[in-house]
Amino acid sequence: MEINWPSFPEISERFDALYQYLNRLYGLEEVFVTVGGETFTIFKVANIDQLLDDAAAQLVPSPDDIPYWSELWPSAIALAQYILREMQLRDVPVLELGCGLGLAGIAAGKQGGEVVFSDLKEDALRLAELNWMVNFHTPVATRVLDWRTPPEDVQFPLIIAADVAYEERLFAPLIRTFQTLLAPGGKILLSEPNRTVARAFFDMLQNEGFVYHYTTETVPLSHGKVDIGVYRIRRRSG
Repeated sequence: MEINWPSFPEISERFDALYQYLNRLYGLEEVFVTVGGETFTIFKVANIDQLLDDAAAQLVPSPDDIPYWSELWPSAIALAQYILREMQLRDVPVLELGCGLGLAGIAAGKQGGEVVFSDLKEDALRLAELNWMVNFHTPVATRVLDWRTPPEDVQFPLIIAADVAYEERLFAPLIRTFQTLLAPGGKILLSEPNRTVARAFFDMLQNEGFVYHYTTETVPLSHGKVDIGVYRIRRRSG
């Protein structure tokens, strides 16, 4: 596999260390993702099914240990597509929650955003960082973030998140994280693949003082197309 290795010494050393570590643990596959007329290089786990099987085979598997972060989900593509078409983010601080492979954050960076990747799992952050560096040849900020204990020392005018409303046990912590980390007057962009379970999340979101506008993004896939909801969320005024 021929890799577009970053050329700056301080970046190439970090990139090489991340690539060697992640490839040794997971076996990486390089894919090229075209979104909104832009083509990005993305590293993902080559054998995702084996990784999921290994996690499920743990003696007492924890939901937090299921490596959802290792796959490129349609919701991430939809959110990246929306950001590239609709958002101008020059110098805007952007937090990606549950960044996974980092595609949505990379799209925000392409539009000029000052991106911070966050995830519960450090290897997800390492993979998102690797993907950022192979596309931009610059460093990026990362932060371990547990929605159940969101930090109170920082806020962002824009929070982005792809496919995070999938488990009811996480709905209240996620909304608490929105309340804590969203700057006054800020907005949230959240993509969601129209799961039935997510209806309760959006009801809860409204009850907690948020309003949203919904649009549909159609994502082309190898086996057809899928419609993904993109929600533009803000606090209710007054």
